[in-house]
Amino acid sequence: MPRESHFNNHLSQEMIEVAIQLWARFSIDIVDVRLQLLQPDKPLQLNRLPTSMFIYIQGGAASVTLNRTSYQSGRFGIFHGGKGTELSICPMDTELETYMVLYKAGSTPFYKRSIHRLLEQINPFTQVYGFSPENPIFFMEKLKEMYEHWNSNVKVNQFYSKVILYQTIHQIYIELRKGNIRYFEPDYVGVVKQYLDEHYSEQVSIHSMAELLPISRSLLTKLFKKRENKSVEEYLNEKRLDAAKKYLQKSHITIQEIAVGCGFVDELNLNRMFKKYYRMTPRDYRRKMMDNFTNCDIDNDSQHPYNDRGLDRLAISKGDGELFMFGQTRSKEFVLAAATSLMLLLSACTSNATVNHAGSPNPTQSQTQAASSAETKGTETAVQTRVIKTESGDVEVPADPQRIVYLVGNNIGDILPFGKTVVGVDIYGDPSKRPEEWKQQWGQNLNGVSLVSGDDLESILALEPDLIIGSRTWTASSIEQLNKIAPTIFYNEMSELEERMTFFGEVFGMTEQAKEFIAQYKIKAEAAKQRLVDSNLHDKKIVFLQGVEEGTAGLQGDKTRGIIYNDLGMRAPEIVENKFFNSKNPKSEGYYSPISLEVIGEYLSEADIIAYTYFGPNVDELKKQLTESAIWNGLPAVKKGNVLFYSIDDTLNDYDYASRMVSLDTFANALIELPLAKKQQ
Repeated sequence: MPRESHFNNHLSQEMIEVAIQLWARFSIDIVDVRLQLLQPDKPLQLNRLPTSMFIYIQGGAASVTLNRTSYQSGRFGIFHGGKGTELSICPMDTELETYMVLYKAGSTPFYKRSIHRLLEQINPFTQVYGFSPENPIFFMEKLKEMYEHWNSNVKVNQFYSKVILYQTIHQIYIELRKGNIRYFEPDYVGVVKQYLDEHYSEQVSIHSMAELLPISRSLLTKLFKKRENKSVEEYLNEKRLDAAKKYLQKSHITIQEIAVGCGFVDELNLNRMFKKYYRMTPRDYRRKMMDNFTNCDIDNDSQHPYNDRGLDRLAISKGDGELFMFGQTRSKEFVLAAATSLMLLLSACTSNATVNHAGSPNPTQSQTQAASSAETKGTETAVQTRVIKTESGDVEVPADPQRIVYLVGNNIGDILPFGKTVVGVDIYGDPSKRPEEWKQQWGQNLNGVSLVSGDDLESILALEPDLIIGSRTWTASSIEQLNKIAPTIFYNEMSELEERMTFFGEVFGMTEQAKEFIAQYKIKAEAAKQRLVDSNLHDKKIVFLQGVEEGTAGLQGDKTRGIIYNDLGMRAPEIVENKFFNSKNPKSEGYYSPISLEVIGEYLSEADIIAYTYFGPNVDELKKQLTESAIWNGLPAVKKGNVLFYSIDDTLNDYDYASRMVSLDTFANALIELPLAKKQQ
């Protein structure tokens, strides 16, 4: 587990000045300049840097790991690490351009004591840090130019690459000096997950692990619960159980050996946890898995139930001998044709028989009518599907799906208005985690729904869905894997509300109803907007903050912003809109941008209203922390009492249809109760 010192990547002004002196005194040689295009499915995994290196990434969000510490970068990021630093770069959802500048700093003669004294304070050539640049276009152009000159293999051009490197370093330290950049904070939840993934078989102490991080155990627990929707202990138990399930499929390993090897200490603990999670003992699970293998001896698909991507041509054999195929079967036409052919064959065999059917029609006529009826019924069955155009191409889906598995997290509210039966959602779609107002309006549509992980293909299969809904940016499994279970559609959950509702209207054959839902939302939004107009609030400046960790706030992005700023017509202060909400500004980080409490006044001094969402279930702790800050107490909105606090349990940050229908009332009701509104009534 990394120690606390490894997490402190912020540079003080004194450190920056010392680093600049060292850069000026050392000779720098470029070793190589590289460009890599990284894909979400082809990340850069655990490379140890052969020399010191600058890394510049652009194009999308990424998880960057330096020396086992993970950082979440935005669309642009600059990182630095010394020789031997472990580096991983995993793009989140799109291709990532990654420039790498490998360099060496010359050695220092022993008699230059002044330099050695500076190096004792800070070594800029081995330091690990990362930040979001204030001027990403400058770095994009310089790194591109440096790469082209270096790889031309012309000596004079390679010499000029060194000039560009010094220009780049100069700009880096200008931005560090100004202090307007945003340092990437370590992803503490990611650090804990990585540690548990690698050490689940050992005896792990959550308390000891938290002590090695620069945040309190209670805060770590809240952050982990918020993001993973489960406790650290639950995550650890599930990792151990997943490992145990794999080993149970190997009959030569005893259950006691599996228990010890997976971190359960003994067989008793493994039994207890297995019953809690799966309602069976490890022996029952092993017997079930062995039966599944031996009962598939005459099925030619049973030999390879898995390939390198997951489930492959899966066949489920029922106890009564009925065989259900989940694979390339696209309709029931084959079954229909076989049934029709059989009827016609029977008709041909009996047409010459001389049997007296008193009081009944001619047998041949009856059989012809039966065949005709079967054909008619078959035609009706065949049209019980429709073809939908999606971002992945045309997909044939049931005309009236009865068992939907939805794997796009808390956006489940996009399909609830259509009244379809949802049998499974991932953990972020758990209806029990929603505010009471949401449960009252929409909770009944998810009664009895099962929670399932997007990468747990076995559990998804067990729900027997007839339609799966996912997205490229959210769903853990690929569309190819899920298609082997049931027809699967991926959609863009980040598109506009009207576009999403129109799409699902087409999926469910309810286009007119979709138009009605959109119209109802617009009417409700206009009514809420009018209430703000009547209270003289529509032209006031409002900023949304989101609590992340101690001492850090974050400007909240498009989710809530879409309701308040777009639908209700309110505005943010100009500096916030320009720096964080402007898609044309490269500094804009999209949905969330953390800022320190020390500079919060710069962004909130012009705000008439502040709305603050806290990750914990109770806002009292947040209020106590903020009231101890003179900067916070000096904000105009705070002085006048125009501040709204929400806990994670009593507000919605989601932008799906159902959540927005609830949030319109939630926010409008809260806003008109503020002193600012009352004073003007």
